[in-house]
Order: sequence, then C-alpha cells, then structure tokens
Amino acid sequence: MTAHAPTENLKLVVAPDARALGLRHVRAWTLSAPVPMTEPVLDASGATELLAALPREDSHTGYRKLMAALGHPGTTPAGERLRDAVAQRPWRGHGGVIDAVTIASVAVGGGIGLHDLGRLPVGSSVLVRRSPGGERIVPAFSARSRPIPSGDLTYGVQRPGETFEPLAWLGRRDSDSAEHQVTADSRSVCVIALGHPDDGPRHTEAVITAVGSVLRLLRIAVKVRAIPE
Repeated sequence: MTAHAPTENLKLVVAPDARALGLRHVRAWTLSAPVPMTEPVLDASGATELLAALPREDSHTGYRKLMAALGHPGTTPAGERLRDAVAQRPWRGHGGVIDAVTIASVAVGGGIGLHDLGRLPVGSSVLVRRSPGGERIVPAFSARSRPIPSGDLTYGVQRPGETFEPLAWLGRRDSDSAEHQVTADSRSVCVIALGHPDDGPRHTEAVITAVGSVLRLLRIAVKVRAIPE
C-alpha cells in the first residue's frame, strides 16, 4: 500500500528550462482548514475596499515578456485579462479562497494558480517546467482533454515513480485542470505564483499577503504554509 501524507510534505521544484525564462521567484503555498474555504462570498463593497487598499503593480510588460519567451508574443497574459474584466464588469464573487486569489491576481497583475491537490504520496512535488510534448490536460469547466504543445509552460504534480500530472498550462491558451478545481469539499489547496522575467522577490511574495487580506476580511481562518524548494 502506498503511504500518503498531507501536503505539508510537498516540495517545489522549478526546472532549469523554466528558470531560463526568467522565473527566478516562483512561490507556492498550501492553505488548509477543517471547514469549507469557499464561504462566504466577497461582496462588491468588500472587493472595492480591498482593491483600493492593496498596492497595484504595473507588471503587464513583464508578463508579456514571458509570453513572448514562450513563443506567443501576441497573447494577452491571464492576469492582464482578469484585471481588465474586473475593471469593466460588476464584481461577482465566487466564494472564499477563490475570491482571495482573484483579488490577489488583480493586485499583482498576474495570473495565480489555485488547485485542490488532495492527498499525495510522500515525496511528491509541485514541478514547474516547459512541456516536453505529449502531455494532455482537461481544462476547467470542460470534459475534453487537450494536448499541451512542446515548449509551453506547465506546472503540476510529480508523484514518486509516476507520470507528471499537469495542474495548469500557460501558452497560447491558459488552462487549469478540471480534476483539481477547488470546491466546497476542498480542505487543502495550493496557491502558485510564477512571476515574470522582470520581477523581484517581493512580487510573488505579495500574492500571499493579498490572499490573506481577503481571507481576514471574510473571517476564514486557514493555516498557510510556504512550499519549500
């Protein structure tokens, strides 16, 4: 029988080909709680208050540089698209930690990953790398798998002795894994901030600060742990 352990045993591994893109400050954290982390929903007044209070970074150029390095210079980065959408439409919260990551993404100007990892074998890691090709992912809100082109950026779960399982794909498309979407049943989730070639260490560290601000406003008590490299 395979030994399983909570996500406290996870390690973060950034492959050399991902570091070569300029991703020098990748950060990841686990958030855990004995109760649902998707309640309550952040309302419009709370979102407005937080977005006014949190420092907003001008990081569009850096994330566009990352897309260009991946071979997709005309692609608008996910964080930029999200920031525009929040500015142009009435706020609609989806609940708890999901709203926290949305607010953090708008503040830092970059896409942030949020995934339910479940329980993993001892020795598992979150691996950030460029895809070698041949990988597939079922995007969130879809039932159909799609191929991940060679060279695009992926991160996912690497279990000991097993095949790499993508959690997200960043390239011409930007997709999260449907299997690891956060739900009301999630008790341990992973937040991942990749950063961009022009950032400093404070850029990705600011992510967990923003997430914490939302969770405190919503009075959701969680245990936060940085995933070590």
